[in-house]
Amino acid sequence: MNQQVRMTLLLLASTIGFVGYCAALIDWIQDYSTGFYRRAWLEATLETSALVIYSYAGIRFLKSKMPFL
Repeated sequence: MNQQVRMTLLLLASTIGFVGYCAALIDWIQDYSTGFYRRAWLEATLETSALVIYSYAGIRFLKSKMPFL
């Protein structure tokens, strides 16, 4: 596989991952606003934990690749 195909696949995977993260974050905000998490504490815990872990991993990755941050 040549370099251009790899970069295209990496860019596509990154974009899909970012869109998925944004969708999960929007869903979390909507569920929190409507009070859904008062009734479903387990889902609130799992979704919040997943978003926090994913955010932490993303920030840590950016700091390792971009030392000026």
